[in-house]
Order: sequence, then C-alpha cells, then structure tokens
Amino acid sequence: MTRKRVDKQRIFLTNEERQRLLELGDGIGSDVLKLISIVHPRTYRRWLERRSQGKKPTRKMGRKGTSETIRQIVVRLARENQWGYGRIVGEVGKLRIRCCGRTTVRTILKEEGLHPGPKRGPGTWDEFLKIHADTLWQCDFFSKMVMTGTGLRQA
Repeated sequence: MTRKRVDKQRIFLTNEERQRLLELGDGIGSDVLKLISIVHPRTYRRWLERRSQGKKPTRKMGRKGTSETIRQIVVRLARENQWGYGRIVGEVGKLRIRCCGRTTVRTILKEEGLHPGPKRGPGTWDEFLKIHADTLWQCDFFSKMVMTGTGLRQA
C-alpha cells in the first residue's frame, strides 16, 4: 500500500526511521519478513546484521556539498571584481583549490543572487554611441591623401 502511494522508485529512509522499523520488527519477530514491503527483506536482514555487529548506520548517499569557505571565496571574488564564473574558476584554481568547477561556481553565484556572467559595463550599445558621439564622428570622417602608382588617392 505504501509503495502505491509513493511515485518514486527508491525510498530513502533516515537513520531514525530505520531504527523505528527495526524496533517494530523486533516486536513482530521473524514474521516481519513476510509483512515488510517498504524495503526488500534482504535489506532488512542487512540492517539487523549491522545492528547486531554494532556498526554505525551508513552515511547519506551522493556527493558532499561545497564547503562554506569555498562558497565565501567565490562570492567574494564575484562581488569585488566584475568577473564571470569562468574567470572565477581560474582564480580559485590559482589559489590551489581544485574541487571547484565551472558548474559549481555558476550554481553558487545563482544561489547568492549574482549573475554568473561578467559585467561588461553599464548601458547598451545605443547609450555607448550617444556618450561617445562627439569623438566618434572624428574617426569616421578622417582621411589622408596617399601617393600610389596611379597617382594621389584618398585613404
């Protein structure tokens, strides 16, 4: 009944939930293997063996998260400079921190609300042209007479 209600293929139990199942199973006895459906009977037996041997419960699955100090370094580099995440990865590598890749840095910046791309400067291309219009016109109309094999030409 439980498996029909849960749409996931695998159900991950916490250590407390495992202990609770083992305690309930102790009360039922060996018939628990016929009743248990949330985990496979072999898994339940393995839990019993580990408990009887005094072993600690297994750790969480998956990769370890990025340490808080590395997160702080990445955020500080992004805030103090106008670098994109690719440059930040390079600078972090210069600090001999090898566990920080491009995707990790990009994810950290997004979680902190920072844009992962480099800040290219204020404004749009239109605004740039308006700001520099008085000097750009001089470049556009500058020409010089040059002597070639066919005579004077404008270059």
